[in-house]
Amino acid sequence: MLSEDILYLPVSELSTRIRSRAISPVELTQSYLDRIAKISPRLNAFETVTADLALEQARAAEKEIGAGRYRGPLHGIPYGAKDLLATAGIPTSWGAAPCKGQMFGADATVVRKLREAGAVLLGKCAMVEFAGGLGYRFADSSISGPGRNPWNPERWTGGSSSGSGAAVASALCAFAIGTETWGSILCPSAFCGITGLRPTYGRVSRAGGMVCAYSFDKIGPLARSASDCRTILEAIAGPDPDDPSASNERVDLNAARGPLKKLKGALVEMDFKQKGAESEVKAAFDSAVATLRGAGLQIESAKFPEFPASEVAGLLISAEAVSAFEPFFKDGGVKKLRDPYARYQEEINAPITGADVVKAWRMRAMLQQKMAEFYAKYDYVVTPNFLSIASPVKGDLNQVLSYADPAGGIGNACGLPSIALPIGLGRENMPVSFQIMGAPFDETTVIELGELCQSRTKFHLARPPIAVAVGAAH
Repeated sequence: MLSEDILYLPVSELSTRIRSRAISPVELTQSYLDRIAKISPRLNAFETVTADLALEQARAAEKEIGAGRYRGPLHGIPYGAKDLLATAGIPTSWGAAPCKGQMFGADATVVRKLREAGAVLLGKCAMVEFAGGLGYRFADSSISGPGRNPWNPERWTGGSSSGSGAAVASALCAFAIGTETWGSILCPSAFCGITGLRPTYGRVSRAGGMVCAYSFDKIGPLARSASDCRTILEAIAGPDPDDPSASNERVDLNAARGPLKKLKGALVEMDFKQKGAESEVKAAFDSAVATLRGAGLQIESAKFPEFPASEVAGLLISAEAVSAFEPFFKDGGVKKLRDPYARYQEEINAPITGADVVKAWRMRAMLQQKMAEFYAKYDYVVTPNFLSIASPVKGDLNQVLSYADPAGGIGNACGLPSIALPIGLGRENMPVSFQIMGAPFDETTVIELGELCQSRTKFHLARPPIAVAVGAAH
């Protein structure tokens, strides 16, 4: 088995070693599989492990590379896919009891693109049931059990890409794919101390993925670094005839809007006097801002446009999710879900009228126009991610995460790209994160800013205690 030092290497370094044949894709894959067997059950990180397929793909990659047919930086790199992405002949359970073991005949576009890039599928990462589309109050709302954080298994990984966050943070894979409707990439990235990228809505095809809220869902990478996120996004982004919402916008992640020092950043502070917000997170955020300014960036205090963004986003997501999961209300499948309130979502949302939805859509268009004006003045936004460390696994999430999330409401209502970056440790030595949010289809700027931040800090290299303990045993 390869050492933990190898398994924690970023994709960029693993790729270099694989191409030079210093590391064997088969040995790397087997090492991750061995580690999954030891650690994943403690964290509920994987719902399904595809060991036979992974080794088959690794052997094929090794043979191709040996013959000089190198496909690119993901060739031979093992990864995990969130269990809402269809995989031909492999269970795709959507984290939900009524769907456990369901099979599809074809891969999701993202899975296909990664296969074509030569990446190796280790398995399906655990997730919150239905990606939280019908709501959930507790971390154990998943057929895989509660997502346990490798920094402290009594704390949550964050949802709904819970397994993806845990798997990357504990080096069970080189990277993972997650999805976000509202917070499901940024949250596990923040709580697990890793880097996660929420792309612009439409940047990545969702064909073959479970629909939660059609006009909000986005697919993106969780990885070791901002640079890794660039490599992964390059492989999965682009138009797709199987997904009408996939954008034809040119994929060019190698040129930001201009030299970073000439760009104008907006510093949007959050109210840390809210219930649940923690002073240690604010101190870490202030330090991150100082780091960026110390690198010569122009960042000035600003405010988001005054607008009920969270309310608009929340109403539309609820309406779209109830519609998406209507078959499970009709056949009684919702009664099998772990969250006690999921089965009542039709009744809870019954007061929402068609007129309400139309108004919300019109207000969303107004918000998008206001943010277009905002980004005409600023090139990016620096703002906190979550205001607290990871929640207790047994906590009521409505209580422990009760603070407002204006950046999440605005960012997801407008489909804006954002990157979550670890910035140190807060209470109980748990990870703290912040985010940089960009204009539509300007992932390059947020990635370059992330790379700049990570060139001046080492927080993204930190390893959780569970990983250290396991590594020490071998």
